[in-house]
Amino acid sequence: MSHLAQAMSISQDTAAQGIGILMMVVLVAVGLFLIVFFLAALFSILGADIGCGAKILWFFVILCLPFLGSLLWFVAGRPRPRQDY
Repeated sequence: MSHLAQAMSISQDTAAQGIGILMMVVLVAVGLFLIVFFLAALFSILGADIGCGAKILWFFVILCLPFLGSLLWFVAGRPRPRQDY
């Protein structure tokens, strides 16, 4: 094996290792975001001014569909604050 081929092989191994580390960092960051988003939705439901039955229903929705349920809670389920003029 020539020196050039050996250097190319080492360079490719290093690049593959760098990409692997980058992917690991991205996956950990996405995982942490999803966990925080899920927990924020659960705590938001606890503090919401809605009935007990509605809270239980939203808890089940979020537990069964963690990301989608949390997203639905923040987009459609959370009561809007009143605006008194």
